[in-house]
Amino acid sequence: MFTISPSLYSADLLDLREVIGKLKGFEHLHLDIDDGNFVRGISFGMEVVKGVAECTEIPLDAHLEVLNPMEYVEPLCEAGVEMICAHVESLDFPSLFLGSVHQYGKKAGLALNVKTPIEFIEPYVDRIEQLILVSCEADAEGLKFQTGVLKKISKARKILGKNTRIWVDGGINEDNLKDVIVAGADGVVIGRAVFGSNNPSESYARLLALGRKYEKGVIKNEI
Repeated sequence: MFTISPSLYSADLLDLREVIGKLKGFEHLHLDIDDGNFVRGISFGMEVVKGVAECTEIPLDAHLEVLNPMEYVEPLCEAGVEMICAHVESLDFPSLFLGSVHQYGKKAGLALNVKTPIEFIEPYVDRIEQLILVSCEADAEGLKFQTGVLKKISKARKILGKNTRIWVDGGINEDNLKDVIVAGADGVVIGRAVFGSNNPSESYARLLALGRKYEKGVIKNEI
């Protein structure tokens, strides 16, 4: 079933405890772990992750945009993060990462930047529970959704089948949500479209309902 994982990095970082306490109906909460090297920004350290986990029962998932993903597996798992994805671009041995996450009884996945061909995940199809396809790049146009990723989503769905989650992360909003779902995604990471509103819970519920409406249309067309 289609789901949304709102990125906490787009929330008010100076008042996370209060923000999280007001969230209602969230099925997931997304943690971008950025080290300032793999990507330009620096986001949450492990102490903040631990604090977030202690003040909510919402399932947490983490997207590692870091140079050394293996260093984060143990602290994230011990903090209670349920699902962890790392970029193939920063993994010399993706199987080692996936196996390490699974040893803690957590779900593991891989992530691909816009420029990385989908074929990079084929050797690991039977070992991942999730694929994150990044759909924007920091460029002169800002963090804008790259429509070319739609073909990549379709390819990924053919490779992975229906049992692996495909989430799309970057520049997702109400205008392109349907296109992403029709292409084959069953989840999206959304930041500003949820936490940039006056009422994140209402925005989340509206977008989730809209996404599930589009998903029903896709399933109906397949029957």
